[in-house]
Amino acid sequence: MNRITRFAATLLLTAGAATPSLAQELRIGYMPIAEELPKMVAEEKGLFKKHGIDAKLVRFESGPDMGTALLGGSIQVGMIGTPGLVSAAVAGRPLVAILDNGSNLVGPTGYEYYTGLAVLDSSPIKNIGDLKGKKIAINVLKANSEAQTVMQVLRWNKENPDRAIDINKDIQFLTIPFGSMPAALEQNRADAASMIEPFMTQLSMRQKVRVIAPVSYAMENWPVSFGIVRRDYSTENPDVLKKYRDSWFEAVRWIKENQDEARSIITKYTGVPAEVAQKIVLPNWSEDIKTTERATQQVMDGMLAGGMVQEKADLSQIIVDDLTSLRK
Repeated sequence: MNRITRFAATLLLTAGAATPSLAQELRIGYMPIAEELPKMVAEEKGLFKKHGIDAKLVRFESGPDMGTALLGGSIQVGMIGTPGLVSAAVAGRPLVAILDNGSNLVGPTGYEYYTGLAVLDSSPIKNIGDLKGKKIAINVLKANSEAQTVMQVLRWNKENPDRAIDINKDIQFLTIPFGSMPAALEQNRADAASMIEPFMTQLSMRQKVRVIAPVSYAMENWPVSFGIVRRDYSTENPDVLKKYRDSWFEAVRWIKENQDEARSIITKYTGVPAEVAQKIVLPNWSEDIKTTERATQQVMDGMLAGGMVQEKADLSQIIVDDLTSLRK
């Protein structure tokens, strides 16, 4: 073998050794809220690439918009609030939940990640019984905010029958984006708001606020949201979804070990000030989606009691832990 031949052979071997397998493109929807942090971390720390995913993060301002994009095929992975998943299951929508996208947790200040019904400290509202004739800001109908409020009112009515609230007649829901809720309270456009992080911390750093009904009053450890895909995509691409889930789980573990840096990533993706990101309550992300399924059953029971759905669905067919079962 002459020198030129040896050189050419060396180039071929080197190129072959350095060429990685092609990453699989995955368009992933996210919202600028703290429960979406594992997606942000997986992108920032190269975890998607590590697991063979060419991720394209697509930002949405509301869950329904993300759901429309998912069903339309412009993204392959999305997020849905737990009541939205229940409603989709009851309606027979072709969705599968593959991840616990975040469950409620109480932080060191006493606030929960999904805080509950909050009012300004100057408000005369002291409890749920004072909400008669008032306006409550929620981010979207048929989602966490409404379901939590409905279940809080149901519990209040059971415990305080002499001051019962008719959820359909006594309260007016206003749909306002989470980021606009602080201003809605300050400008008296809403009397109370169903708040979530990071916006609760953002408001509490400039105003005195009170939580008149935490989410735990509706249910302890509320399952906030799920990572979802279309059923047809899941049956055709279980290997891709395993890589995505592996990336997510590694990101969750990294967050637990690198809290300060993780919070700086929240600032980049949500736009909240760094001093706010350092104080917000983060949710819990479980790797056992079946534990979340049991909590979701309780949410579905509450939605049924509150008239938000008219029947139950078999959640075991919607919330999936074994991705290999999705294979055609």
